[in-house]
Amino acid sequence: MGNRSSNNQNQKIGHESRCPNCDRKFGSSTTYQVLNSHIDQCLQHVQVQNIMGFQMPQTKVQLGDNYIWIKQNDKWKRVQSQVNGGQIQNLKSIDIQKRSFAEKQVWFNMQLEKFRIPWQLGSDKLIVNHNDLLSSSLNSARGVDFYKEVKVVFQNDKVQDAGGLLREWLTLIFKEMCKDIFVLTETNDVSYKIAKQSIYFDLVGLAIAKALFERMTICVELDRPLIKKLLGYQITLSDISFYDKSLYLSWKYLLDNQFDENLLQQYFIICKDDEIIELKQDGANILVNNENKQEFVDLCIQFYTEKLISTQLNQIQTNLYKYIPLEYLNIFTAEEFEMLLYGVSVVDLDEWKQHSTYKQPYSENNQQIIWFWKILSEFDQDQLKKFLHYCTGSYRIPVNGFSKLESNRGMYSKFQITPIEFKNANSFPIAHTCFNRLELPKYSTEEIMRKYLRSIVLNDLEGVFGME
Repeated sequence: MGNRSSNNQNQKIGHESRCPNCDRKFGSSTTYQVLNSHIDQCLQHVQVQNIMGFQMPQTKVQLGDNYIWIKQNDKWKRVQSQVNGGQIQNLKSIDIQKRSFAEKQVWFNMQLEKFRIPWQLGSDKLIVNHNDLLSSSLNSARGVDFYKEVKVVFQNDKVQDAGGLLREWLTLIFKEMCKDIFVLTETNDVSYKIAKQSIYFDLVGLAIAKALFERMTICVELDRPLIKKLLGYQITLSDISFYDKSLYLSWKYLLDNQFDENLLQQYFIICKDDEIIELKQDGANILVNNENKQEFVDLCIQFYTEKLISTQLNQIQTNLYKYIPLEYLNIFTAEEFEMLLYGVSVVDLDEWKQHSTYKQPYSENNQQIIWFWKILSEFDQDQLKKFLHYCTGSYRIPVNGFSKLESNRGMYSKFQITPIEFKNANSFPIAHTCFNRLELPKYSTEEIMRKYLRSIVLNDLEGVFGME
């Protein structure tokens, strides 16, 4: 949840509002303190407590998933997936490595649930300043236990976090880091590699850990060699094609062809930033030839993917492994881990519609709902992702698809559209990202609805208004 405004909790909300969980109505004279207090108390009673005073979150995947998204040959497709969690939960990590991606994902989530500290035992706050996003995030994150429920507090905001702000925080910090400590790879893909040294790579590790722990996705893709290092795998020449296409083609050409070493005149050195770096002892005096060229390429790969970023890599790994054991991570191949971490990169509108619910008087055959899906069908993929982010706090869905969207505390919560009255002062849809819920005004015409829905995707409304 996240309506961007002042931090005055005694300020009146100024319009009629409802609790996104229990639907209780609050009048315009209600203060934000009263509204937020109610929402927080309401969430504490969502789950039934047992006689011990709290209940460990139940791992929903035990019953299996109906389908899962997988990426094959750069194309996404849905496949049926029936996984019996009870049959695999006690397998060792070395045994689960041989299973399907769907089974690995279920096993992985079940193992992580064993570390979760129940929300009934309290939560930690992650206090963030929009104007100093990375620094404030890192300083606060160092005092947070990411096994606990984490409530994100954006300074100068007036709303309570029930899960949606955590997704928004992940999106914001990775976007910010891509402006500074990451840089685009030299490939045809929109992916990022480490650019320089920075204390914020501590935050990268913590953020990836929390995303994995909460089954959330991150909005940027990292280069394949970095992903493989996080999984504890060796880097091969083919991985370099996801890092720097020119380097990959150059080294591949060198290995695939025979050369006269005197004509090649390549020594065991790399020139970087006007500095000559020896790849091995006395490398400046050792010519590359047909017998040692494989060693040369191997040392080049090691330099770019390990030695050049050793400090940053250690920062990420240390903070990631603090919460997610390496033995759990390396059950996945690099491709599988990327699917888990990034989610599905395409928005399937038919799937979204199929797994949406409505609150009366809205229904699948309601005129406003027909208009809604018709207008969304006019959006391109970038616009659909932006609208998805507006509604859920994330640009991508997890590999389990729209049928398994989650709200706060890991509970399934399908996308829901609820009706509100159209008012000039409240003409935009209101998104409750914590609950994947969109309050859609009862627009009188299709054109009026189109105007406001298109405004969401054509303008930068992120964190400005309409989100609660």
